[in-house]
Amino acid sequence: MRIARSPNRVRRLSAAFLFSAALSLAAGAVIAAAPADTAPAKTAKSAKPGNDPQVDRLADLVVRAIPLGAIFETLADAEPNWPMHEKPDAVTSRQLACLRRELSADGYRRVKREDAAEYVKRNPSLLEQDIRVLDEGAAMMMGKLMMAGVEQERTGVPVDQNALMGEASPEQLAAFMSFMTSPDHAPLRRLAGIGNAFDHERSAEENENAGEAAGADLATKVMLKAMGRCEVPASVLFE
Repeated sequence: MRIARSPNRVRRLSAAFLFSAALSLAAGAVIAAAPADTAPAKTAKSAKPGNDPQVDRLADLVVRAIPLGAIFETLADAEPNWPMHEKPDAVTSRQLACLRRELSADGYRRVKREDAAEYVKRNPSLLEQDIRVLDEGAAMMMGKLMMAGVEQERTGVPVDQNALMGEASPEQLAAFMSFMTSPDHAPLRRLAGIGNAFDHERSAEENENAGEAAGADLATKVMLKAMGRCEVPASVLFE
């Protein structure tokens, strides 16, 4: 597991970097916990895509597992012009307010609710097993590791990864490992936005790099979507 890379605490506290560092820590936790039982998920009965309470539950669990909105709010609380603090004159006050609203915890949850609804339409038979693995501990463990990774990068204080993992029950750890590694949960990992951030055939360093890349990619996609909703032209990124 790599820890904070520089004593300068503010050097790269962008959303993409914080999130990628957090996901890197989570990928490292899989390495630390292996081997574990990653048996195929139980076959689930087909669910109706229009079952809104279940879609809501799936969205809430995905947000708990990948708390990108909370990471955004950490940055927004520290900088009133975030995410345009480096180019404050590139957007209007209305556009800035819109971006901050879209990139809040509530805004991120709305995005994931939309994603979850589309996902369930395409994969109705996976809904029950997805909710089960997240609810049995994967969402809790993933979210805890993600936020610990953010705090590590923010403060420079190394995370005791083993202590965090040791707080989990065997059932929670098994659910986390299944979520991160089982082929049955590959569609769910894509919904969460992490893809195959962990691969047992890669080295520890390669998995950490993959985690960073996946995290940065997801944060960037969410930001670009917010820019589209707030009518902020992509050209501001290159001016």
